[in-house]
Amino acid sequence: MNTKIFNKLNQMVKDSPQLLLNTNALQQAISGEFCVDINPLNDIAELTNLIDEAVMKNYFSKVWQPETKKYKYSGLSIIDEVNSLNPDNVLDIGCGYNEFKGKIQNLTGIDPYNKRADVMVHTLEYETFTEYDVTICLGSINFGSTDKIINELQKAVSLTKTGGLLIFRANPGIQHKAFESQWIDFFDWNTAFIMNTASALNCTVVQLNRDMPTNALNGGRFYFVLRKN
Repeated sequence: MNTKIFNKLNQMVKDSPQLLLNTNALQQAISGEFCVDINPLNDIAELTNLIDEAVMKNYFSKVWQPETKKYKYSGLSIIDEVNSLNPDNVLDIGCGYNEFKGKIQNLTGIDPYNKRADVMVHTLEYETFTEYDVTICLGSINFGSTDKIINELQKAVSLTKTGGLLIFRANPGIQHKAFESQWIDFFDWNTAFIMNTASALNCTVVQLNRDMPTNALNGGRFYFVLRKN
């Protein structure tokens, strides 16, 4: 659950308890506070999830723009690195505008919000009989609670062949600058979580670096590669 949204909703209802008794007023309050239009529910927990999904969809379908070229390790150099493996199939989870399509061989891009994806679907809902030689997750497993992150990591590993590689860019909890991103719950990755989760998922850490974008004014991102044992 997105605690930022949940706590804000609780405060809104405490300040104005009539909101739960007036659907139109609640809808207007949500639109004004979170900049999304939804059909509200009276259950704050369920309402939190609805708003969270709407905020994510709005940001990643209308506002967010990729910055792939700015990264040393998880940028365009990935194209040659993956193609050098001559993979039979590659999965790009959270592919966004599907930038690697046509550049990385045998690639399928999935994304819940971008129409340029080959399949528009959330990570946990993606079903296939294919096991991938390489799975790419550049900033896509980075939102929500620890258990949600672990579930998505498990899914990514399950989609990858034994001996295959998983390539990640992960945000250490740095908030995006755009106003529309203010309610997104960015997960705060760290090296201990990367190492310990890799071990728990029966993967070997092949590479782990700080990936600093050009002209970075913050801590950048983590770049890491896992091999499924």
